[in-house]
Amino acid sequence: MADFTWNAVEEAVLEALKAELGSLVPTVASHQGNWLEDLQSQAWRLPAVLVRWRQTRGEQVTMSSADLTLDLSILIALRPLRGEAEARKQEGGIYQILEAVRRALWHQDLGLEIIPFSLEKEEPWLITKELAVYGAEYRTSLIKDF
Repeated sequence: MADFTWNAVEEAVLEALKAELGSLVPTVASHQGNWLEDLQSQAWRLPAVLVRWRQTRGEQVTMSSADLTLDLSILIALRPLRGEAEARKQEGGIYQILEAVRRALWHQDLGLEIIPFSLEKEEPWLITKELAVYGAEYRTSLIKDF
């Protein structure tokens, strides 16, 4: 896949998430930086789903190609106005958003020449009275020709 770019993968992921989440999540965006500081200071409407590039690993296969493994984190943030349990279980809560993210990404290649995304893990990242943040990690891979 000689024309692979991170931008193409990121844009495809964002479009898939926006299409699946619809009006359930007002903010779907890519983000790098300090997510906690930015969630507290940015004017993002919550709930928010942020796509974060975690890492790329490469393994040389031949002199002219390599296998690349691409890892993304999907950060889901909302305000737990009725408590932590309701933030997870309510309509538009963490569980419903995580399920929608799975439908958008898990086993999907998003029209790109990549191995379909696999779900690596989902876990709570932060739970306070002001903010509930969960993360979902997805992985794909591809062959990069030089």
